[in-house]
Amino acid sequence: MDKNLFSLRMKVEEAEEDFNSLKKKAGEIPFAYEECQKAINRQKEIWERVLHYSKGTDSERQVYQKLDELEEKQRELTKVFSIADEEIEDELTDRKAVYEKAELLYEETRKEDSNENNV
Repeated sequence: MDKNLFSLRMKVEEAEEDFNSLKKKAGEIPFAYEECQKAINRQKEIWERVLHYSKGTDSERQVYQKLDELEEKQRELTKVFSIADEEIEDELTDRKAVYEKAELLYEETRKEDSNENNV
């Protein structure tokens, strides 16, 4: 295998590694999102218990305010994860295209080298 072909093969492997690495990381996102949602839900449960004991007191309004803040945090989190998911999908598509292009170039070059050696 000549240097040019070897260099192309290395680029193919690097592109494949980049694609697979991002794909693996993207697979972890739903778990991170779920853990964040669970943490917020646990906080809400605690504040709802506090609300139960603060009914009719001056603190009741503050507890409702905290619960509203947690709801807003949950909506923001959902929005951020949704945007990130779309961006990662776009990046995965781009990296897959780079990998496929590198693979195609390698195969074409390999065939050309093979044909030249047979002549």
